[in-house]
Amino acid sequence: MNWKNRRRILAVHEHLHKIEIGRLSKLERAARDLKEEEARIVGYLDGNREMIAMFPDIVLRRLKANIRQQQDMLEQVERQTDLALEQAKRVKQAERLVANAEQAREQALEQEALREILEHRAHVSDISAQ
Repeated sequence: MNWKNRRRILAVHEHLHKIEIGRLSKLERAARDLKEEEARIVGYLDGNREMIAMFPDIVLRRLKANIRQQQDMLEQVERQTDLALEQAKRVKQAERLVANAEQAREQALEQEALREILEHRAHVSDISAQ
């Protein structure tokens, strides 16, 4: 596989990594929003104790639902974090492959230039020997 193909692979992996990071950010925002919602509910209930007495089942169900959503969201964040880390590893592997391919390409070009110089030098020596 040549270095151009490896650069394309690297670009794809970088793009996929950005997508995974975007998904992770979105999940983290949603988790933060759920936590803020819980804080608002609790804050509201602290200021309106009679609401708890009037609607205890509704308040309790809403808080339980919020806590379940937070737990689910945290699991999703963990899974997405693992996916983002795995994609970051793939990016690093692709970067190493590209670097190695570019180094091999540079060495091949240097060897070709050296060969041309030696051939030219040998050709000049052959002409002067005649």
